[in-house]
Amino acid sequence: MSKIFIKKDRERMWQSGHPWMYSGAVEKIEGKPEAGSVIEVYNWKKEFIGYAHYNKNSKIMLRMLEKDINKKIDLNWYCEKVKEAYSLRTIININSNAYRLIHSESDSLPGVIVDRFGDYLIVQAATLGMEKDKNLLVEALKKEIPNIKGIYEKSEGDGRKLEGLPEVSGVIFGEVPDEIEIYEGKAKFTIDLKGQKTGFYSDQRDNRILMGSLSKEKDFLDVCSYTGGFSLHAMVNGANSSTLIDVSEDVLNVAKKNLKGFENVEFIKGNIFNVLRDLVKEGRQWDVVNLDPPKLAPNRRDLDKALKAYKDIILNGIKLTKKGGLLSIYSCSGAVTSADLRMALAYAVKDAGVKAVIINQLHQSPCHPISVAVPETEYLKGFLIRII
Repeated sequence: MSKIFIKKDRERMWQSGHPWMYSGAVEKIEGKPEAGSVIEVYNWKKEFIGYAHYNKNSKIMLRMLEKDINKKIDLNWYCEKVKEAYSLRTIININSNAYRLIHSESDSLPGVIVDRFGDYLIVQAATLGMEKDKNLLVEALKKEIPNIKGIYEKSEGDGRKLEGLPEVSGVIFGEVPDEIEIYEGKAKFTIDLKGQKTGFYSDQRDNRILMGSLSKEKDFLDVCSYTGGFSLHAMVNGANSSTLIDVSEDVLNVAKKNLKGFENVEFIKGNIFNVLRDLVKEGRQWDVVNLDPPKLAPNRRDLDKALKAYKDIILNGIKLTKKGGLLSIYSCSGAVTSADLRMALAYAVKDAGVKAVIINQLHQSPCHPISVAVPETEYLKGFLIRII
């Protein structure tokens, strides 16, 4: 096996549990390792510090996997990691049969996402190393996760592009239907397992259940509604009405399926910045307003622009909220901290000329655990406020 030696003190993050090592940390390479292969890593004192996936073409050249020299990155190792991840999901209170089973670095499998939907798994391999080891991962999932009828791969997104990988999708085990029904709390959803933009985000599960519980006999506004998760919870819990806004006709069509059993549901297709301003001009207001915009800051370079956009969304959201009503705002941008979002909220409240109190801080569901050593695993944050 080839070896990599890193520069002095560059192992400190790994000693603390963070698995990324950038190309600038590498002192020298012994041998001719294949991109995506497992490689031995040593510090400047020539002491073994771990095994890693190696990719010379990525800024993150090493993704550390294991500190124990006596362990090998084989099927048994993958089974151990999958078993640990599944064990966590069995002890937390998941009020759904749809949840994140493996959350990359938080589950010691950097570059891997696995979501469970009933008897089916959706797998995403975002790194070259995990692409090379995909068969081991799939075998471990088949062995360690009970009652799985099929596994579908949906390896897409910017992460693969950065690793020099094409997008890949398709059934890799068993049979996978186009659609299934899953439950979440009191709500039932139709899930398109193979669709590009008609999936399901389990990171918002606890927030959807919370907002639904607060919406009885209320009028609910669902901004960036996607497939209608928040609205369905609101209506199941006895909301008077729900208005959904999204720019995508595809996801609104799925939302219509999910909400087909309810009356007083309105669907608005359009850019949210334009739609919200138009609704303000019309003088419309709701008891509960839910603002769940897409990722507005892919990286820190986009932060200032994103915070202006968040402030604009929140400001119009406040204007659309009745006095005494509730408003929730979320950010799924890793580059936006909770403090950043709170600052945008404070400016919006000031410009709206209202008073507001934060009554809950909102987070990603516990099936998306946050690694203490890897702050990047915490990405979803939000606030629930009351307009006074």
